Amino acid sequence: SPNQSPTGLSLETKAGLKLIKPVLELKNVSTYYPGKQSYFKKQKFNQANYNINLKLRPGEIHAIVGESGSGKSTLGNTIVGLVDDFEGEFIFQGSNYNPRIMSDLRSEIQIIFQDSLSSLNPRMKIGTAIIDVIKHHHPNTDVTERMDELFFKVNLSIITAGKYPHELSGGQRQRACIARALAVEPKILICDEIVSALDVSVQAKILNLLLRLVEEDHLAILFTTHDLHVVESFAHHVVVMKDGKIVEKGVTKDIFTNPQNAYTKTLLQSIPEKVNS
Repeated sequence: SPNQSPTGLSLETKAGLKLIKPVLELKNVSTYYPGKQSYFKKQKFNQANYNINLKLRPGEIHAIVGESGSGKSTLGNTIVGLVDDFEGEFIFQGSNYNPRIMSDLRSEIQIIFQDSLSSLNPRMKIGTAIIDVIKHHHPNTDVTERMDELFFKVNLSIITAGKYPHELSGGQRQRACIARALAVEPKILICDEIVSALDVSVQAKILNLLLRLVEEDHLAILFTTHDLHVVESFAHHVVVMKDGKIVEKGVTKDIFTNPQNAYTKTLLQSIPEKVNS
């Protein structure tokens, strides 16, 4: 329908999102990581991100697209305090915060990584891992009922609660990681290449799950990927990164139909042509 955005939301709904205040805002954020160090020379720092400006609103999916080494994963890690050296402003719900002191915001901003196997404790059953999170963050909650809700929300059979991570498929493990992140009731999910290691059919199911979470729970999602094709029918906005800098950003449809930057055009040209059925 001509009145539909690439995500299936009406254009009116999408336009209305701009009226909502950002849940997360980055102003001139730059990130550094330590280079080689020797006894005789002062340690140098290499720059990973340059003056990043970004606004993320509730109910929005921002896709950050770039090749390996573009700085997209570093940006996500910086937001949640996994990087030590940075500068710039970080604003959550209108108030500045310091990513080095994330204790107050740990439950508000959750990150999910590409490698679901190493993200889960190999000696802990899936159900136990999620129960521990519920007990820690919501001690007065009916744990069993809440776990059932989470498993239902991420389309994971409750049978998997009694299994260890290595006994599950990659898609099941990633759903378990999403359920664990949702257990703390965050406002923001940062998804770092979370579908890149999955089969195409499984990718689509995980993306549909994230879309549903945005629409039902009004979550804000920052979704990093090297694959521009993945985000075409999924994200509200696309941010294209190269060498630590944002080279282009805009509404998904505009990026795909009328890219302005040469690098964005190159990425689009690398997408396989759709085969007519």
